Amino acid sequence: MKAYKALIALDLKLALRNRSVIFFNYLFPLIFFFIFGQAMHAERGAAMTIVISMVLIIGILGNGLFGAGIRAVQEREANILRRYKVTPITPAPLLFASVITGWILYMPNVILIFTLAHLLYGMPWPQSMSSILIFITIAIVGFRAIGLILASVVNSMQESQLLVQLIYLPMLFLSGATFPLSMFPPWLLVVTQFVPATYMVTGIQGMLLRHEGLAANLQPAMALLLTAFVGLFISYKLFRWEKEEKIRASAKLWLAAVLTPFLLLGLWQVHARTGIAKTKVLNRQLARSDTFLIRGARIFVGDGKVIESGSVLVRGGKIAEVYEGDGPDPKALNAETVEAAGKTILPGLIDVHMHLGAPGGFYPDMSKYATDKSMLRSLAAYLYSGVTTVRSVGDGLDTILKVRSIVSRNAGLGLIHLWPAFYRCRRTWDGVFQRPSGHSPFESGTTIHSHPHLGGRGSATSRRIEEARSGLHQSDS
Repeated sequence: MKAYKALIALDLKLALRNRSVIFFNYLFPLIFFFIFGQAMHAERGAAMTIVISMVLIIGILGNGLFGAGIRAVQEREANILRRYKVTPITPAPLLFASVITGWILYMPNVILIFTLAHLLYGMPWPQSMSSILIFITIAIVGFRAIGLILASVVNSMQESQLLVQLIYLPMLFLSGATFPLSMFPPWLLVVTQFVPATYMVTGIQGMLLRHEGLAANLQPAMALLLTAFVGLFISYKLFRWEKEEKIRASAKLWLAAVLTPFLLLGLWQVHARTGIAKTKVLNRQLARSDTFLIRGARIFVGDGKVIESGSVLVRGGKIAEVYEGDGPDPKALNAETVEAAGKTILPGLIDVHMHLGAPGGFYPDMSKYATDKSMLRSLAAYLYSGVTTVRSVGDGLDTILKVRSIVSRNAGLGLIHLWPAFYRCRRTWDGVFQRPSGHSPFESGTTIHSHPHLGGRGSATSRRIEEARSGLHQSDS
């Protein structure tokens, strides 16, 4: 144990004396943080999630591939490792110290990035901060192991730089660390499922946006842990103390063995497509989490009032304020301006009686009619038509619950800012009247019209919701 502690302390001293380590661990990520933050208008909210995930992933990749891989080759080429050979230690303390040193050097940068995002851009502290820190720790260990196996299978500094770049650049450009995944075509999204860094990007974004815990990202976390274990074990077996000790070119195949967990995970995602679905969900949530000021529109407030020319502030996918006239300065609100002169804004419509599972026509072979897919298409059509809430009655319970689950986790098709909610028969909410016996009467304004289930009692009109409900209960008696 003394050897481990001594090597960790020595590794830290050497690292802190190295200016390149300080630059690439702290200054380099901060440069990207401020450049991305200004370019993407991070003060509006949603972009800060992208900025943080980009900066953290770039840092983790550099910490693992360059901080562990390239540095290990440099120490071997400079005959530093030869000095340890005369001491009674094995490669294990050196490998362990490298992993721990990388973690100690990088974690302060993580805290610094979140602190700057909170103080300078107003981003709230993540609810799942502990899960984020644990996930980043696993990622650091995994990529340090990849860097160490890279150092173990190369014979020179030039060879190590070439191999590191062949791994670093695809992970950098195909993971969402530099270009948002929303820009990628469907076929390229499939390719990203084989890239380890992709799971770090979607994992961190999911924890920031959807307050996911570590359990929601268990598959990539387990893949990273397995990669770390295999990588460190092979690095131990292939460890070389001197640069004169050469290794066969076929040894580079061990690198493929280390990345096998992510190859298997990618194949599984091609089949299950849960990773691609999560990516699309995050892209939609990022898009609607921004801040907009819609100006110059005719606004139906919803309480009977109509503003002929007003503004609506939308923040985080929800209406924050409604103003008469142009409203405040968009810069003061950190909002993007949307000019809507000549257009009309009104509350989302509610369809209180519909059948999502109905085909709406005739099929030669009804066995080929996919009810769940038809429901999702219908919901998308409803949203584009201004209907934001539907109440589906009479459909198959299993199918409707499945579709409701898809929509509730934002995995269904639809508009960016609004999502439909399902209400099964016999569920009541303010503004929609329903008889306890089951079927809901049609409601228009404050008038409840006659309906066969009312026993032909005619229509009932109410000025208040309480009176309408009272009338419905009387109709059941």
